[in-house]
Amino acid sequence: MPSKPPFRVRLGRVVVSVAVLTLVTVVLGYGGWALLSVSAKLGGPDPKTADGDPLRERLLAWPERNRDVMRSDGRKPLPLRP
Repeated sequence: MPSKPPFRVRLGRVVVSVAVLTLVTVVLGYGGWALLSVSAKLGGPDPKTADGDPLRERLLAWPERNRDVMRSDGRKPLPLRP
């Protein structure tokens, strides 16, 4: 049976592993955020709804409209589309 490496070596490996994984996670996380932000700025025009309003405005109001239905115990009509 091979002997285990000394405790300091094992501890060093754990510290390096945690540091590398943390760095990779942060870089990929912020990298993805930056990529999405740039693509949103450089992307085409905002999609519009059938009545000409920007879709993002309608989507922002969606949770509040659903909350109104929940507060009425389902007595109001459910907005099926944003």
